[in-house]
Amino acid sequence: MQNNSTNMATYRFRVKYEHDPRSLWRDIIVGADQTLDEFQSVLNSAMGLNQDHLWFFGTDQDYWDSDVQYKRLGEIEQSPDGMLRGGEVYDAGETTVGQMARQLDLDERDRICYLFDYGDEWRFYAILKEINEGGTSDTEPEVVKEKGEPVEQYPPPSEGW
Repeated sequence: MQNNSTNMATYRFRVKYEHDPRSLWRDIIVGADQTLDEFQSVLNSAMGLNQDHLWFFGTDQDYWDSDVQYKRLGEIEQSPDGMLRGGEVYDAGETTVGQMARQLDLDERDRICYLFDYGDEWRFYAILKEINEGGTSDTEPEVVKEKGEPVEQYPPPSEGW
């Protein structure tokens, strides 16, 4: 079997739950040519969230005030102005992690934010821990280290709902 992958950077992000960053985090490695949609799919699964809500990646820890937002597939067409308070919007299904890193000029220790479910506002931020230039282009997002139990997106009614 021939290996057709080419050398390309991989990015290791430490994704932290904003409300409890020391107790709940995941290290995710993702190839530069993987889309942000692919990245968030693994992120959601690792953090205990499903795929049934709107979401976006943004700059630093700015969330709604991000200068740039990378939004869920189809959301841009549904609401062209969306809830962005100025700045640029990109389709996360067409933007790769490598493109985002170049657009935002990300270096190690820089942050991006991730907001899931505009009503409940599950907030996470991702610190770029490492850029590995010797990775392969077919590196799909993968959780390589973790701490804490996933969130309960829909807690049972007995827990205050």
